[in-house]
Amino acid sequence: MTSQEQGGAPLLVVDDDDGSRGLVALALRRAGFDVAEAADGEAALTIVRSQTIGLLVLDMGMPGMSGTDVVRALRARSETATLPILLMTGSGDQDSVIEGLGAGADDFVPKPVRLDELIARVNAHLRKQTAWSNVVQDELRIRANVVTALGNLTISSDPEEAAEAVVTELAKGLDSDYVAVLQVGANGQLQELATYNRTLGVERGGHALAPSVSQRVLARAREGPWVQDVDAFEIGETTASFASAALDLATGAPIYSGDELVGILTIGIAREAGRSPLLRRARLLAAAIDYASVLSAMAGPAFADRREGAATRARLRDILTAHEFHPVFQPIVDLTTLSIVGFEALTRFADGVRPDVRFAEAEVVGLGPDFELAAIRRALEDAVHLPGDAFLSINVSPGFILGGDRHFSELIRASTRPLVLELTEHVPIDDYGLVRRALAKLGNVEIAVDDAGAGYASLRHILELRPAFAKLDISLVRGIDDDELRQAIAAGFGYFALRTGCRLVAEGVETEEEAAALRRLGIELAQGYLFGRPLPIDAGAPDMVRPAASMQDGATGRA
Repeated sequence: MTSQEQGGAPLLVVDDDDGSRGLVALALRRAGFDVAEAADGEAALTIVRSQTIGLLVLDMGMPGMSGTDVVRALRARSETATLPILLMTGSGDQDSVIEGLGAGADDFVPKPVRLDELIARVNAHLRKQTAWSNVVQDELRIRANVVTALGNLTISSDPEEAAEAVVTELAKGLDSDYVAVLQVGANGQLQELATYNRTLGVERGGHALAPSVSQRVLARAREGPWVQDVDAFEIGETTASFASAALDLATGAPIYSGDELVGILTIGIAREAGRSPLLRRARLLAAAIDYASVLSAMAGPAFADRREGAATRARLRDILTAHEFHPVFQPIVDLTTLSIVGFEALTRFADGVRPDVRFAEAEVVGLGPDFELAAIRRALEDAVHLPGDAFLSINVSPGFILGGDRHFSELIRASTRPLVLELTEHVPIDDYGLVRRALAKLGNVEIAVDDAGAGYASLRHILELRPAFAKLDISLVRGIDDDELRQAIAAGFGYFALRTGCRLVAEGVETEEEAAALRRLGIELAQGYLFGRPLPIDAGAPDMVRPAASMQDGATGRA
């Protein structure tokens, strides 16, 4: 093989003996090689650093920088770590030969050099180097194809869709036998989001790994990417798609959201005849790292959100199961007679979280209807102990009404107490006709609209639903006795209520002065700390209130 065949890189002959160096260089040139020469180790290193050398023929016994020193210097640089090096040694240099080979030289020829043997050895090492270069180039092309595929890959922020896209691409692009994207659950258990093997194809979703297996695999992932033989890869203990793939090599790479480990990408391959085990491992590990990095960047935050949502959902499920909430009832009074005409049922949670925060939290993780139904059921159960035949107002969202929950309908129809459904959603309803029809199916119930005066949505609710009651927002009631503008707005709402056929209920009344002002403005009903705090049923419920005795100071804990 000539220098032209191995890419044009010249050979370098290094020897302090001009005659010996010249003879070797001449023989190599006659064999068709381009040859450079150096008389000592320092000069050789200067040449190697300045140009590409295909192979080095190096004398061991040079003064100053020895041949072994040159080998060590070349092997210390990544650029020359694999440069073929042949040593030329004298008859008494056996120890030096061992030292030179230990430092990283590839071969040696004794002096006096047989030139035909030297040329044969040079050709053999160049063939090996060329073969290795071809392998490297092949691997680089494969890696380039992976990078191109990554650039063309559309990654969704939805964890399942992102996992399926990556699994599908790896299945065809890497010619792998098994791929899985695993998500770290809220309890530290790994769950398959998408998998592939040659028998089952690509499947979204999958199995949860056993807790003990999850912990072992997570511990390994926290140490970084890895590749190992399948007999030590323990995911197969509980994953049918893994066990049926007949693999002998598998790799894994962590998926992160910031510093949080949120998932793992695993890839496995079966035996490949004729392929270097080292290259197989390198290729597999590189692909796992590349694709796990893409998942981290594009879907890692969604993985984290899903994990957090699962933890929140589990925590909220526990609250429902343990009944860690209870209803309280606040009286609604006739401002003229101060007699109780109704009660609003509110929910209190054992951990002290505000009801609006807790219900919003439940809605985000898909448990909103469950919490609404549970709160309504408890309120109706306790309401049978309320005095008299006052109506009961229960909070319900339009979305829950539109859901048509059968249990909710049964609870409403079974109540012997007059019921008022108070709409709690503060955004416009898309289709009032649907809401009206859903309400009609519930039977003899009345409607209340909350927060009248707080925004456009509540006014639209009143116009479209024609409720029996409209709650005058607390922001208009607070300090109304000293604020003519609030009084004017309240008077306008009084006229509005009269024209629309509903009764106004002033919320958050705390002083006798506020009550008197509302009475003068013609507001018929009111509720607030002046008339009674929200109390559980076992605290008793009055059938008549006395403002002076029940008035409370401060703003904390208002319904």
